[in-house]
Amino acid sequence: MMRTIAQFRSFDRPVQLLLLNQLGINLGFYMLIPYLAGYLAGDLGLAIWVVGLVLGVRNFAQQGMFLIGGTLADRLGYKPLIVAGCALRTAGFGLLGLVDSVPALIAASAATGFAGALFNPAVRAYLAHDAGERRVEAFALFNIFYQTGILFGPLLGLALTGINFRLTCGVAAGIFAVLSVLQVRALPQRRSCDTADQRANSVITEWRSVLANRSFVLFSLAMIGSYV
Repeated sequence: MMRTIAQFRSFDRPVQLLLLNQLGINLGFYMLIPYLAGYLAGDLGLAIWVVGLVLGVRNFAQQGMFLIGGTLADRLGYKPLIVAGCALRTAGFGLLGLVDSVPALIAASAATGFAGALFNPAVRAYLAHDAGERRVEAFALFNIFYQTGILFGPLLGLALTGINFRLTCGVAAGIFAVLSVLQVRALPQRRSCDTADQRANSVITEWRSVLANRSFVLFSLAMIGSYV
């Protein structure tokens, strides 16, 4: 524990903030999402296929849109996408606790998913940029904060959902609201080193260059298995 704290303190403030940001992201996400299906099927009495649709929309809007989020981060900078993603998830989680119609639930679910597609690539690119030669060490520490959020999120969610799932939504939305404000106030602007060249190229040209990288494509296909 002391070694982890010492490692954390050895990094610059932006890296520290990104690590705490990821802890908060996973804490807020995993306190709510594991209990969403039970709320939809139980409290709201929705059919199982509707529950699957709501959850599937969130999954597609996040995992299926990382390419969009990464492209936007390259062109607009990392900070705007991190802030936008946290703010959008604030709205999405808050909406999940306020609505009960299927269209509104689908919209809220899509918002929470697309929020992740916005901030996830940007956070990792920012961390790699600022960590420099200590990139491996930074991502090892990042994984500790990541897994800590996964561990404690469901426990906190269990306690809150035992009172009221809408309370869980409110607390999760509050966490992301705090993260949004922190990023706005304390996170410096960062851009990809290749931003000027990327702006000169079209998005389609950039995507074609990615698809032309055979090693990367094979690695991506192999990683699909982790989400199946």
